[in-house]
Amino acid sequence: MKISNRILFFKYALPCAETLIKRGDLSQEEFDKILAMVTSGKEPEKNSENVFKVAMAHLKFISMQKKKNEIDEDSIREYFLFVHDDAVDERFEEVGDFDQEKCRTYPGIVKEVKDGKTLVKTPLGTEYYKNYFAKDLKIGEFVVVHRDFVVEKLSKSLAVKLLESKKKYFPNLKSIFP
Repeated sequence: MKISNRILFFKYALPCAETLIKRGDLSQEEFDKILAMVTSGKEPEKNSENVFKVAMAHLKFISMQKKKNEIDEDSIREYFLFVHDDAVDERFEEVGDFDQEKCRTYPGIVKEVKDGKTLVKTPLGTEYYKNYFAKDLKIGEFVVVHRDFVVEKLSKSLAVKLLESKKKYFPNLKSIFP
């Protein structure tokens, strides 16, 4: 099934590559090449997404359920923002070779931008993330982070919805947003 916005897919999927490299499913050289292409706004080579087998299986299923003939941006966001946590939990039970909490996507608010890094407040605390994928960030903007990366800007309503979905993991979670 075709992905309508492959660059968006890779922005969400590439942070998971560290685990795939460790497992030998992806080389560091392949990762660096894909990262450079996505960072510069170019699509990676055809079928490069197939290394992300779990994500692709879920995305195909979500798209078919919605009676879509391609994996569109809505399906990509639905998976990585709201279904990915369950996939992370399932894979962790099977293989347990990655940091389960860091592998989730989280909403955040930009606190500072400098030198290719962005300070973001998330449910995990406040820390710096690489902003290769989300350019021109401003203090106070809402974003989604995945592992060490800011993936993209979010609307406040979507950031709040994503935050609410995290109460499963953080029962006493209070809003981190103004």
